[in-house]
Amino acid sequence: MNEGFTWPYPAVATGIGSMPDTDSREATNIVVGEFGAVPHVVELPSRGPGGDPVGRTAAMLAGVDRTFEVETTIRGWRLGHTGQVALRRARAWLSEDLDSFEEYAASHRGPVKVHMLGPWSTAARIEDAAGESLIRDHGAVAEISGAAAEAASELAARVQRAVTDGEVIVHIEEPELSRVLDGRVSMSSGRLFHRAVEPAVVQAHLSMIVNAVAAANAVACIRCAAPGAPVEIMLGTGARIIGIDIEQSMRSASAHESLLSAWESGVGLMLSCVPAQIDVSRSDTGVSAPLRRFMERAGFAQVPSNVAITPNSGLAHLSPEGARSVMDACTRVGVVVREEHSEPVHG
Repeated sequence: MNEGFTWPYPAVATGIGSMPDTDSREATNIVVGEFGAVPHVVELPSRGPGGDPVGRTAAMLAGVDRTFEVETTIRGWRLGHTGQVALRRARAWLSEDLDSFEEYAASHRGPVKVHMLGPWSTAARIEDAAGESLIRDHGAVAEISGAAAEAASELAARVQRAVTDGEVIVHIEEPELSRVLDGRVSMSSGRLFHRAVEPAVVQAHLSMIVNAVAAANAVACIRCAAPGAPVEIMLGTGARIIGIDIEQSMRSASAHESLLSAWESGVGLMLSCVPAQIDVSRSDTGVSAPLRRFMERAGFAQVPSNVAITPNSGLAHLSPEGARSVMDACTRVGVVVREEHSEPVHG
């Protein structure tokens, strides 16, 4: 049974993590300005290897498991012993981003969010010495999951030290989860795929991290915005918040029914319904249409306080001005659905 979660107000806006450019302080200022109710620690992939989600998470894992070593390749990351410079750089950037955020967090009241890549997506995106995804090595995945649980706990504690009044949300991003479950993670040949992983195994590894976050008195969030997101598995981990793409969920009858159950249960929801390349000519009503259609189809008269609005991806590919436009659109979607479907928000 998942414990519920309440956002500061219904349809509050928050982000996914990645931001444009390479200036941590400037990116943090943008996040704080646009997503002030639920701000998050930034990720800046434009810095290069180590600024990306895989490199950042690998650095966290190496910080708790000294035997975990990775290096960069032309395709991304693989197990190896020559990547110490890249990992040191990744750790330095993470520390810089946390420092920038903590300057703000000390005076913030309310929830804050920090991100890491989940174990299944990490394994899917790191290669072994043969150039194949670690997803094929059950022992390696188990080691990654164990290290990720410890790293998530340490990450939560680091942010908690700076937050005076509010819950810390550890956002576990799992973009590869559907492909892992469906056996669609490509082999190096590009023609064959690694074997599908059993749902119970996927859930067990994620639950390990969720439990570690809960033991650290923080809130675990699992997000998969890919088509076919396994909502029931995500809920089964015990996570207090799950994140999915609202339009993708409406294309699958099973995912739609699962989302309905989650909506009514009070589990926190991060609904991605704003394109991360927003057309500024679209009206607020147009941008909010997917969420409003879902509510109308489900027969919900009000948007509850367990629902938050996010972009459908990170914003690293945009200019700072483009990122602000998407973030502002998330806020405006919230305004539209609150005006149509809930009591006015005060304060």
